[in-house]
Amino acid sequence: MGTTQSKTAGEPVIIYNQNVPLQFSQGLVDSLETRKKSSENNARSEDVEEQVRKRVAEELERVKSQQGDLEQKSYSELAKSNIEKDHNSVAIGTDIENMIQRIQRTSPKEIPAEIVERQEAVVACYKKNASRPLDCWEEVEQFKETVSKAQKRFVAAHQ
Repeated sequence: MGTTQSKTAGEPVIIYNQNVPLQFSQGLVDSLETRKKSSENNARSEDVEEQVRKRVAEELERVKSQQGDLEQKSYSELAKSNIEKDHNSVAIGTDIENMIQRIQRTSPKEIPAEIVERQEAVVACYKKNASRPLDCWEEVEQFKETVSKAQKRFVAAHQ
């Protein structure tokens, strides 16, 4: 039919004419102004939200830093406490070894039989619980009571 192709339906036809004055209804102008104000408010609220996000992130970072400091302080105090406990346990073990050596140096002839029995019980308990010397507290207390009684008898006999 012709050399030009027909236009498909649905495409708008736009005619530009500079001589025709454009007029917009007040409703359209109001609608556009409302949208502009709304977009400005959205931009402001987005700015506020961004500021809030930044402040929350800063506060979170500060809290994490404080938590890290507290954890470091707790770990150092715990380590110090553990070192002190290890020193105490080593000191107790050394004291017990020294006591055993002192007791073994004295001749058994001078020591009453009941003290010798308690002494042997302490030594046996210590050898059985070498890594846990505090478990022998009962034997040590019985030994101390027996020695105290023998000392009182000795002092009463020599007054």
